[in-house]
Order: sequence, then C-alpha cells, then structure tokens
Amino acid sequence: MSIFKEYFFKTLRWPLIHRAGPLAVIVEGLARSMDEVRRDIIWLRNQFNPWTCDETMIAAHAESRGIIRHPSESETKYKDRCIRAFAWHRLGGGQMGMPRILDHFGYPDTKMLNVRTEDPDRWAEFKARIPALEGMNSEDYQRIGWIAGETKPARSKLAGIQATSNVPVTISAGGTTISIVRIRLLPERVTAIHIITNVHGGGYTHTVARTHA
Repeated sequence: MSIFKEYFFKTLRWPLIHRAGPLAVIVEGLARSMDEVRRDIIWLRNQFNPWTCDETMIAAHAESRGIIRHPSESETKYKDRCIRAFAWHRLGGGQMGMPRILDHFGYPDTKMLNVRTEDPDRWAEFKARIPALEGMNSEDYQRIGWIAGETKPARSKLAGIQATSNVPVTISAGGTTISIVRIRLLPERVTAIHIITNVHGGGYTHTVARTHA
C-alpha cells in the first residue's frame, strides 16, 4: 500500500472511500499521484546534497566547492572530499590540517616540518616527512606535490618531500679481549734483622783467706 493511500484509508478513515465507487477510485488515483510527487520532491532534494545525489551530480558539487579531482583519485575519495568540503576548507592545509588531508589520499602519519628552523629567511616554506614503508615512486611525489599545491595556504611553499622507512637488519658484532699483565719485582725494604745464635759465658772464683795467730 502506498504512503498516501495508507494515510487516507487507515489514518483519516473516510467511510465513503471504503466502498467500491467513484469516490474510492478518485482517492486511489489521488494517492498514487501524490506518491509520485513525493518521490520527485525527495529526489530533487537529494540532488542538492553530495551524500545522496546521483553520481552524475558529483562533478557539479565539486566545481561549486572549488574541488579539483586528481587523475589518480578514486570515485569514492573524490565523493568523500565533496561531502566533507566544509571541513576540508576549515583544515586549510595548515600544519594541523595537511597531515589529515594527506591521510585521506593514502599517506598516513605525515609530519610537516617548518624550514624556518633551518633558515629563518625561509619562514613560509615547509617540508612533508612521509613514512614510506612500501616505498614511493615518481607518481607519489607528483601526487603529494599536487595535494600541497591545492590545499596549502596561499603564502606557503612546499620546499621538499622527505620519505622515511624502517629496514629491519641483523647486526652481528665480535671481538677479542686481550689482557696485558705487567709484574715488577722489587726487593723488600729491610726494616729489621733477626739473628738466631747461642751465647756461652764462663768464669771462676778466686778466694784468699788469711789467718792471724
């Protein structure tokens, strides 16, 4: 049962339309026409929203939002950028927003480096440091340069792209321990001399006696 027919028959409950006759036919036709009008209104409303519009309308929404599609960008990511156009413009390609934009294109955990730390005169330049666990080719560098050019602030300039990767390696180390012992023999200082000997002594007693008569 259509939406409006259900409304006429179950909500309004007009007694006359429940009987076979001209009025029931008119109500039936009216309900079908109003259902078609409702579907057309919903379809037209959906065309103004890139989330619900037909695929043929995505390009028009992107153009109205100043979004240019990269040749290597998929339909899904292109539509996602159109849907979140306001958030993308709020990000503005700054130091906080650029990593999120690059993450959308498949370059997560990107860090933005200000060249001002290397040269104060180059305060408007920046570098993108991108973890390249699976390597990067020339198309990746071109795509990153294009993304930076489309989303960076007007006065900023991309100075370079740094690709970093971790390569697991095994390092073996060996060594030999050599010990050198030097011994110096010195005579011990004499502090006392002990002599073991026997001392023998001898003598006699001489007695003189005188007798007086």
